[in-house]
Amino acid sequence: MTNYTAIFCIALAANVAVTYYSLKGSKNNAGGSNADNDVDEVKKAKGKQHKSLLIRYLCVYLMAAASDWLQGPYVYALYSGYGYVQSDIAILFVAGFGSSMIFGSFVGGMADSGGRRKFVIIFALTYIASCFTKHVKDFNVLLLGENSQCVYFLVFVLHFTEKSLTNKLISYLRPFPWRDCNQFII
Repeated sequence: MTNYTAIFCIALAANVAVTYYSLKGSKNNAGGSNADNDVDEVKKAKGKQHKSLLIRYLCVYLMAAASDWLQGPYVYALYSGYGYVQSDIAILFVAGFGSSMIFGSFVGGMADSGGRRKFVIIFALTYIASCFTKHVKDFNVLLLGENSQCVYFLVFVLHFTEKSLTNKLISYLRPFPWRDCNQFII
């Protein structure tokens, strides 16, 4: 049997080591001459702003991701607890994936033109709507909830992993050769 706790601890230790190494690497950029002092001051100020952005972004991102990840494993059990058979549950899941395919084609363009603040609010509202629908046993309401779940997930993926913000955060991991593969790091 697989020891998931040991795997988790090893992965956590590896992530902590990578984070520590990247922070240590960014601090070792000590300058040389007096002419570089002004440049160093600007870099330090930008570094503080960047760390502040990183902390705020990661806090919000991790809370949003955790809310989705914690809900995921229990949806099937919830639907079967409501008395639905496996074929009905399959329809609910396929409807969610199908709506993701449909909404995904135009939500990206809306996310590009809508603005960050607006889409964080849309994410929160659609997530709340999806969670409320899970408390109703009616099949049509659950189907609506799967559709709103698809919308909030698309908004989450498109907004929180926006390329410009992701590239800014990835640039913080400059000492690593794989920093250009941003889809694998965050």
